[in-house]
Amino acid sequence: MASTAHYYGQRALNALVDRARDERFSRVLLVTGRSSYERCGAAARLAELEMFASVRRWSDFDPNPSVDDLRRGLAILRDHDPELIVGVGGGSPMDMAKLLCAFDGVGERAVESAIVAGSPVEFSSRTLFLVPTTSGSGSEATHFAVVYIGSDKYSVAGDGLRPAAVALDPGLTLSGSAHQRATSGVDAICQATESLWAVGATDRSRRSARHALGLLLPAIEPFVDDPTPQTARCMALGSHLAGRAIDVSKTTAAHALSYGITKRYGIDHGNAVALTLGQFVSDHAVLVDRLQPGLDRASHERAMAQIVDAYGRALGTSDAASVGREINQLLGRLGLTSTLMEAGVRSESELTELAATVNVERLGNNPVVYSTDELVGVLARSLGR
Repeated sequence: MASTAHYYGQRALNALVDRARDERFSRVLLVTGRSSYERCGAAARLAELEMFASVRRWSDFDPNPSVDDLRRGLAILRDHDPELIVGVGGGSPMDMAKLLCAFDGVGERAVESAIVAGSPVEFSSRTLFLVPTTSGSGSEATHFAVVYIGSDKYSVAGDGLRPAAVALDPGLTLSGSAHQRATSGVDAICQATESLWAVGATDRSRRSARHALGLLLPAIEPFVDDPTPQTARCMALGSHLAGRAIDVSKTTAAHALSYGITKRYGIDHGNAVALTLGQFVSDHAVLVDRLQPGLDRASHERAMAQIVDAYGRALGTSDAASVGREINQLLGRLGLTSTLMEAGVRSESELTELAATVNVERLGNNPVVYSTDELVGVLARSLGR
């Protein structure tokens, strides 16, 4: 597995252009957001690519990339035949750039079955560069991407999805709306929190997650309200570290429940994850007799103590139960939906339907074992009434 080169700061994009020139790439495909590419300043700074390469840009895909979007992208890939793909934007453009690498050469009719088969993508013949313009998804640091077939979400993974280079310039994140900064930043906080308690966590991933929380929690409110270069640096580095952590540990129950909340109630992804995160913090601190088989209790309790400490330093909480309350209050201060009731959940049957969207057998990465009925209880406590 080749290592990823990381370029940081105001000249990070210049370094990418220099590398593309040095490697003599003659055809480049830019996969970008529809309006954010120009607004954040990346377009002007990557224009130099056109001095030595034929550059084509593509941004015509949904925020949640679908198999139909992917087919259109693969047609463009075949037509332009780039040596280099550059994903510039939030999680969706970067995921789409990864998906193009993953399914390069797969026939149009075979794409859907290849996604469903879920075989690891170990190699790509295209070179991939990634440029995050939001602080949240951490997609530039992970070896997986998400694609939808209808309403069903699939994860595509493998070392072939890792970029050859990443440009991390906090200045690119300053142009987004306050709402975008809030929901993306909250997603990074949720990833770091879940990574600390995940069954798949390692000492290394937990170090990244702890560092991420230490950067993200104190910075997110000023970054949303009145962003400065300093808070942008904290959020950019924090979200990147959260991505590195989740790349190893993977997500847990709060993320699993979020997809149904987003689909049914239109709540943005990061916000949707955070709606149940506080209840899971409370549960995971006390339900130590319901840990997954083989999970070390002492290790889990250390992780939970670190989570409570990180939130305590930033938000003034003193125990796991107060972390849940403070997360809801933080969401409100950030202008986000703070409870499931505010999201539009009104009945017990809706809670049952949301819980049923999660296959509990696939929650083996969550430290505490939950039945579907117990997930309903988590959702009920997240109503906020």
